[in-house]
Amino acid sequence: MSFSVSTGRFFLIPLLLLLFSCKSLKKNDKTVLVAEKEKKSVPTFKTSNGPYQPSRTRPVDLLHTKLEVSFDWKNQYLNGVAYLTFKPLFYPQKGLVLDAKGMDIHSVDLVTPNAIPLKYLYNKEKLDITLDKVYQSKDTFLIRIKYTAKPNEIKKGGSEAITDDRGLYFINADGKDPQKPVQIWTQGETEANSCWFPTIDSPNEKTTQEMFITVDSAFTVLSNGELVYQKANKDGTNTFYWKQDLPHAPYLFMMAIGKYSIIEDQMTDTRFDWDDFKINYYVEPQYGKYAKSIFGNTPEMIAFFSSLLKYKFPWDKYSQVVVRDFVSGAMENTSASVFMEALQSDDRELLDESWDPIIAHELFHHWFGDLVTAESWANLPLNESFANYSEYLWLNYKYGKDEADQHAETEEKQYFDEANHKQEPLIRFHYHDREDMFDRHSYNKGGRVLHTLRTVVGDSAFFEALNLYLKRNQFKPAEIHDLRLAFEEVTGIDLNWFFNQWFLAPGHPSLKIESQYSSGMLSLTVEQQQDTLRTPIYRIPFKLDVWVNGMKNTYHLELTKSKQSFSLPCAAQPNLVHFDPENEVLSKKSHEKTDEELIFQFKNSHGYFGRKDALVAYFDLSKAENQEMAQAKFKTKDFESLLKGALNDRFWGIRDYALDQFSRYVIPNIENYIPDLERIASSDSKPAVRAQAIYLLSSYDNKRFVDLYYKGLDEKAYSVVGASLSSLLKAKDANIEKKIPEFESIDNINIIIPLANYFINSKDTTKYIWFKKNMQTSEDRRTYALLSYFSQYLAILPEAEKNEGKQLLKKISETNKHEVIRNAANYYLQMLK
Repeated sequence: MSFSVSTGRFFLIPLLLLLFSCKSLKKNDKTVLVAEKEKKSVPTFKTSNGPYQPSRTRPVDLLHTKLEVSFDWKNQYLNGVAYLTFKPLFYPQKGLVLDAKGMDIHSVDLVTPNAIPLKYLYNKEKLDITLDKVYQSKDTFLIRIKYTAKPNEIKKGGSEAITDDRGLYFINADGKDPQKPVQIWTQGETEANSCWFPTIDSPNEKTTQEMFITVDSAFTVLSNGELVYQKANKDGTNTFYWKQDLPHAPYLFMMAIGKYSIIEDQMTDTRFDWDDFKINYYVEPQYGKYAKSIFGNTPEMIAFFSSLLKYKFPWDKYSQVVVRDFVSGAMENTSASVFMEALQSDDRELLDESWDPIIAHELFHHWFGDLVTAESWANLPLNESFANYSEYLWLNYKYGKDEADQHAETEEKQYFDEANHKQEPLIRFHYHDREDMFDRHSYNKGGRVLHTLRTVVGDSAFFEALNLYLKRNQFKPAEIHDLRLAFEEVTGIDLNWFFNQWFLAPGHPSLKIESQYSSGMLSLTVEQQQDTLRTPIYRIPFKLDVWVNGMKNTYHLELTKSKQSFSLPCAAQPNLVHFDPENEVLSKKSHEKTDEELIFQFKNSHGYFGRKDALVAYFDLSKAENQEMAQAKFKTKDFESLLKGALNDRFWGIRDYALDQFSRYVIPNIENYIPDLERIASSDSKPAVRAQAIYLLSSYDNKRFVDLYYKGLDEKAYSVVGASLSSLLKAKDANIEKKIPEFESIDNINIIIPLANYFINSKDTTKYIWFKKNMQTSEDRRTYALLSYFSQYLAILPEAEKNEGKQLLKKISETNKHEVIRNAANYYLQMLK
């Protein structure tokens, strides 16, 4: 499961990059902004104090599930027959209890040559069935349940990660919304599939599956496993028979029904036998030609992960489907992952935004989550931490370590942001709501902890242990100690210390590092400053790079105390002492360095973290005592050399960060940097970096670069086109105003925002229909980005249109599935009042 739009299940991408509006250069301004010194305060952490949450007791084992379903579109009901095969797990059983939420139960029978009606009690949550006799552990029995599922009559729940938990969703069921296709889809995690079929809705249950799904002949149906047949019926419907012979958890059952283009892909890898293995992408027809651009790395991902884990992709096929109004970012249903509509992009949009991380995330779940499943929600990191870490693994393999490390930096920061107010053990047995488990701990922290574990045991041992864990627990549930035991068996090392401090305790290390050289010896002191009343004193193996006379020596050391000193022979005063240079230890670090040391670190570090951390520390002016000191630093040749070096760095993320400094501070001698900014704006390999440079140039001497902007209008990447359009509108170029109608039909946020800004500033009250259309057809990230502009525009309109627009804001504030969007819409609505 991946995060959907929120302020930030990835939590997926927070919002679209909105580059324009806050990048600025000032000419001949000698003011340098000095950041306010950070105020120290004692953080208050939220920690779960809920009841103990064990894995569910299993009196019986659900062996097989066969469902026959059809749909009442008018009432948005599912009519179903469930055939469920059970056996007592160990103890004799005279009854069983199933999860079945909000249904009408019509009958419950024991299937025998002559069906035997069974007595039952039903409270709209649990179906308590009395069997005809006592069954022993060697016995099996088959139950048939006829029922009607009514998902829209169930009280809505959910969380930040999964915004609704009613399991079965009818989209535009009456077909009255011309902007949306008619669809049905399901979402089972955590325990929502029991809203549309009776089952044991628990992650520690595993069952094989058959699905007979009857729909109008106009629709295509996707489900788990292999499509055995599609049969035309006399009443104009088709029945799709999907079968999965390998067991999986009930929350992974799925259906997706709609009018789709089905794009086939194939494996080219020769390391495994892929005969008869099918890969399909289900997208709305207008996106069929872009499906391979969106999902086209899937075959390579499957081959990469299969090889890395030495475990071939375990399921019959792999399909990926995009649905409308999905309640999360994506979901790893076995052999058929579901994705939110934002993934439906054209080739131009894909130049600005790659969906590889979320695609890799859901794919990796097919080993960690689907093949081996966390036995309880308390053990959720066994699913989500691995899926999170797969993003790093794929990015490193496909795009290089800088790209992967930048992604890791973002993941780590999001965890640290959450940790400012909430610190939990990764494995949490005490919580109030299982949905609380879907947070930055289970995802981001867990992914980084796995990376730390990998560096502790080494690459070969890490992946060998994962292979053992998968083989030992395949098609079964697992808990955290199963993972630990696999690592201990492979390495021969007792790893209780690692799992206890990283998985079973809250918090993270906060390290203060100090180094001093004297008489041929280097003294390094590391102090653990985290709150040790609730957070452990960590045992931390770490690397230390010591640079002397331009040469690097790497030491492998281990921290075991709250405060510990290390003495190392050192021939001369070091150029640099670099603790954990590759950021392999999840921790907050404080290590004071001189500007000279930071410049040396940037110029000599091969890794992303070494270069980026040096820049962050160097450009941090919170320690500058006054404006004059900051101004003097910014005028030095060292400063200019460092900033120019960053603008010319090999990795786009470093170049992008260098551009950010022109927005944070007023840089003296700006003309010295203009050639670099022009070069980046004209030819940088990353469209987002080009766009940022264009915005910066437009705030300096806008009309000077008009020719560059017009060239930008001809680019394919919408970010570059949008930046160029914004800059030309800002320059009030006469020719660009004539071209505005050409851009009004482009459905991309990078174009829409500059136009919205222009229509507001020019007080053009004829564009209400354009604004309304973009608000009504937007997926959620774009809706969020447009809310401010829409409310500003409403403020200049006549009362009739303003009131109509306010009703649209009111609808968003009441019905949007994301709290952050509802709150924003309500805020702007109140501002208009």
